[in-house]
Formats: sequence, C-alpha cells, structure tokens
Amino acid sequence: MTKLELAVKDAAKLPAAVQEKLGEDLLHAVHRILALQDELAIGVEQLDRGEGLPLAEVMADLKRRYGA
Repeated sequence: MTKLELAVKDAAKLPAAVQEKLGEDLLHAVHRILALQDELAIGVEQLDRGEGLPLAEVMADLKRRYGA
C-alpha cells in the first residue's frame, strides 16, 4: 500500500468537514505540481530549440508563479 493510500485510509476516519478540507488541499497541491510539470516540459522544448532565457529571468518568473 502506498503512502497516499494509507493517508486516504486514515483520513476516512476523520470528520467529513476535515476530509473535505484535506481533499481540497491535496487537489490544489496536485494541480500545482501538474502545472509545474507542464511548464518544465515547455521550457525543455524551448531549450532544445535554442530559445533559452537568462537564468535570472527564469528564476524570478518561477518565484513569482510558485512562491519558490
């Protein structure tokens, strides 16, 4: 059983309102990760085509978008 499966199993023992909040938080985190993966894939494709940007510009954009 994965850690996610264990967490879901244990979360099922919590009150419904807490389960809803946990689910909302998890979905938000998953969507952020998926969006980041998409952005990274686009960036790699651009770099492969020689369309790179200065590192400082890239890092500033990532910090603004994702709070890193």
